[in-house]
Amino acid sequence: MNNGNDSRTLYVNALDALLKDEIAKVAQERNFTLLKEIARLAKQDAPVDLAATDPSLYMSWRAAVTRYHLSGWTEMTPERVSKIMQSLDSGG
Repeated sequence: MNNGNDSRTLYVNALDALLKDEIAKVAQERNFTLLKEIARLAKQDAPVDLAATDPSLYMSWRAAVTRYHLSGWTEMTPERVSKIMQSLDSGG
């Protein structure tokens, strides 16, 4: 599998977890790579052009980002997840 497919799969899996509100499950599984991508998607929010091309997905994504924040995940940023990953890699 090449990096293009890997990153696409990660993106799809992260969006799926975000839309299904499975962030806690991903965190519990300690899948930090997926968690970081979920945080990135939530931070960047739904692309505005998606409202014209796929209004249903846009609305679902926006609702998922709202749930993400209301559920208390706002402080889980890609940068924070990276720091956690680094501390685990260094044994800290």
